[in-house]
Amino acid sequence: MTAATFPSVSGTTRVFGCIASPVDHVRAPTVFNALFAERGLDHVMVPINAPADDLQAVIEGLRRMPNFGGMAVTIPHKVTLAGLCDTLGAAARLTGAVNAIRFDDDGSMHGDNFDGAGFVAGMQQQGHDPAGMTALIVGAGGAARAIALA
Repeated sequence: MTAATFPSVSGTTRVFGCIASPVDHVRAPTVFNALFAERGLDHVMVPINAPADDLQAVIEGLRRMPNFGGMAVTIPHKVTLAGLCDTLGAAARLTGAVNAIRFDDDGSMHGDNFDGAGFVAGMQQQGHDPAGMTALIVGAGGAARAIALA
């Protein structure tokens, strides 16, 4: 990784995470770090490998970090983390799963789920409008719930 592709990190950098277990498959840090750099933001996203047995302790630690802004959430934590959020957006309330969490300055967590809206937007960009159609969704995790809702 070169200095051009690696975000500059300082004492004022706002830290974001992509929480999963394992983390080998996560691509969000690469995408978000490029967006942060493109927009000139002093932010960085890192993968957070949090095994299910340690999730509560990891979240307690993140809540205490004043420079932690939030995280993308992926398998296997979408449903569990929805239950740990202080507030939930409409899609997260209806699905019982989150894929994004914002940490407010007081350490409170607001979760929401954009999987369904993103999936539908991707279909529409490819010229397919799923409105009024019947679909077979294989799966019952957080993303499947959000897609079914959308």
